[in-house]
Amino acid sequence: MSWLRLFMNDVGGIAWGNRWWMSWNALLALVPPLFAMHLFRPHRRTGALWTLELVAFVLFLPNSPYLVTDLVHLRADVVMAGSDATVYGGILPLYGTFIALGFGAYAISLHEVGGWLARKGRSHLVGRVQLGLHAVCAVGVLLGRVARLNSWETLTEPNGTIERALGTLSWRGAPVVLVVLFVVIWLGHAVTCVLTAAASAWCTEHAPTRLRPGAATSG
Repeated sequence: MSWLRLFMNDVGGIAWGNRWWMSWNALLALVPPLFAMHLFRPHRRTGALWTLELVAFVLFLPNSPYLVTDLVHLRADVVMAGSDATVYGGILPLYGTFIALGFGAYAISLHEVGGWLARKGRSHLVGRVQLGLHAVCAVGVLLGRVARLNSWETLTEPNGTIERALGTLSWRGAPVVLVVLFVVIWLGHAVTCVLTAAASAWCTEHAPTRLRPGAATSG
């Protein structure tokens, strides 16, 4: 089984080399859904504090779909791989899981927003709000990847943040990149929602009768 040992060592070495940036970016990606579940929980009162928290939520939200841009590291890892088996059996599944984590966190965040709007009687706004958040995240991802801006720098270094943001957004290629990012984020969110709904329906269909919603229970 020497080939298996070599495969595991190869994949493990690459994963270990990526451990710091992958762990940090994954942690940041999980902040928005946790924030959303707190911010948009039922019976939460709105006010000045809630508004400040909402601003913070929007600032951190791009960290979830941002993970898809970490594909920039993929080529270097493929070059480092010792075999095709490492690429197809290790590296690609690793990146796929990593990106799925980001879009999963993003979908949960937007689901919480949609639930809050529905409870407020504004279900008709859900689609428009989602598109607006996709656009905001496209800008945020661009600033994070190109200008290397962090979410918290908007509050800790406002002057420098504005200068770097304007410099990046005035770049000639920025409009094209923003459109591409918007489409990727929209598509990633849509696919995640479809897969989640399909998985939920499958689980409901194959669950034992006594566990299905609305199933009759015997006395």
